Amino acid sequence: MGERVKKLKAEMVLEHIVDLKTQQLFGYKVLSRIIMDGEKRLRFPEIGDESLKKRAELSVLKEVAKFAKDKELFINMPISIEVESLPLYRRNFVICLPADLSSDTLAKILLSIKKLKLKSALDDFYVARYGVGEETGEMKLGAFDFVFVKEEFYMNSGKSDVAKALSYAKSFGAKVIFKKIDTYKKVQLAIDCGADYGHGYFFGYETYNISLE
Repeated sequence: MGERVKKLKAEMVLEHIVDLKTQQLFGYKVLSRIIMDGEKRLRFPEIGDESLKKRAELSVLKEVAKFAKDKELFINMPISIEVESLPLYRRNFVICLPADLSSDTLAKILLSIKKLKLKSALDDFYVARYGVGEETGEMKLGAFDFVFVKEEFYMNSGKSDVAKALSYAKSFGAKVIFKKIDTYKKVQLAIDCGADYGHGYFFGYETYNISLE
């Protein structure tokens, strides 16, 4: 078992987030996996060994903290590290929270993030979950600094409906990011609908392999 662990490493992908008006790099969305035996990739939640999971998360966190001090770093909510420890590594982390969390869980996590003076992002926003005009939707959207719009929503809805949803989210002060942009058509749609930023392979990404500590 010990020999197998030595073969483990973490893969970190920094997907570019670009300002759609200036076309300048705004930040990075950080994705990470464990690579086992040189090829099999596992997401952190899929790792059963809690000690290994924590080692992997810490290694990625320390590595990503070295990048672009003037750029926003969007990271997923840690699963084995206390949120309170994040400012020790970097002050410009943006914590991405999944859209399917319950209202109570979201409120609790957001309170912790705000106390730490970090920023937050709602991941995978779509109207079916956060209906325009619904009280619970207003409360949640008003608490986030950024909102990532789900690809399935903006590609399968009418342009006017998408633009209305974006306007609604932005009315609370949130900046809107279109996810998974990989074609010029999606770039143009994001601009037409009023998105602030774009994210996806169209804008580029960087991959790094990290030895576990």
